[in-house]
Amino acid sequence: MVTLNSGERACVVAPTSRALVNELAGAVRYYLSQPTGVRDFQGARAFLEAGLARHAALSATPGDLEVLHRALKNNEDALGDTERFIDTDVAFHYVLAEIPHNPIFPTLLTALAEWLRGQRASSVSASGSPEAAVAAHNRIFQTIAARDPDAAEREMRAHLQQVAEFYWQLTHEKPA
Repeated sequence: MVTLNSGERACVVAPTSRALVNELAGAVRYYLSQPTGVRDFQGARAFLEAGLARHAALSATPGDLEVLHRALKNNEDALGDTERFIDTDVAFHYVLAEIPHNPIFPTLLTALAEWLRGQRASSVSASGSPEAAVAAHNRIFQTIAARDPDAAEREMRAHLQQVAEFYWQLTHEKPA
């Protein structure tokens, strides 16, 4: 893969999952500016993360559960500090993406988090949103620890639907 940066010579890089996602950034920004762009990306995020929660319930090791629990506690401890809360919220979801030990999932999740950062910053500012997110993360963790893939998927979908609703409420738009 060849990368081009203004003022620099072309550089050949290995086609890593991160490099491939970075190449999409411009097109993604344009797509997000379209009328259904944010909704489409919310749907893609829900599809990916529901599958990750399901997978975690089926295959998380005790070590994975320990790391996920620590991420949950960090998120709870960040309540009241918006920037730290956002970082720990992203970290909780990132841990789920690492459980399959497939480098494409964390890369995709990181990209989606970056592309939807505006949504996350807006939705976190809604009254009660951070507390609702922590409660949802707790439910997701409990269903994963209980090895219940159907409940884990359901809780993740409900959580991301609630995040989307906070966002659309703040933007005064109705989701499709």
